Amino acid sequence: MKRILFFAVCVMFGMASYAQSNADEVALLQSVYGMEKKQIVADHMKITDPEKTAFWQIYDEYEIARKAIGTKRANGITDYAKNYTTMTDDKANELVNKSLALNTEFLKLQKSTYKKMSKAITPLRAAQFFQLEMFLENMVRLELASEIPFIGEFDVKKAK
Repeated sequence: MKRILFFAVCVMFGMASYAQSNADEVALLQSVYGMEKKQIVADHMKITDPEKTAFWQIYDEYEIARKAIGTKRANGITDYAKNYTTMTDDKANELVNKSLALNTEFLKLQKSTYKKMSKAITPLRAAQFFQLEMFLENMVRLELASEIPFIGEFDVKKAK
């Protein structure tokens, strides 16, 4: 129950806005690695002088678009939390379809960015970035998923 309450508070206050969503992600990465994402990327990639301008320009464009998708994802989590106890078939369908659409939007962003990076800094270096990016994305998703109750979780706990 404490976990559900914690989740609801986090969703309601922590993820409702773009700035806070980004701040939560930064805090998560800092708690694990002790640094911000851009610093993690810089340390991992070891960007050379000839790559710097092109890489960071593409990276910054990617991050703006990725954060916008993250804000939509956070809004979906908030919507889920608001409707959790009164979930209907229609609302569940709406939430799943929005989530799938966001996953598609994110995949398109990754493909587009990979294509740009491959041309700018070589496919191998672009793959190096996306391997790190997918790891960090999965880490954030895992943390979120561990705090979001499954539909019907309250009913399962009451039955025990």
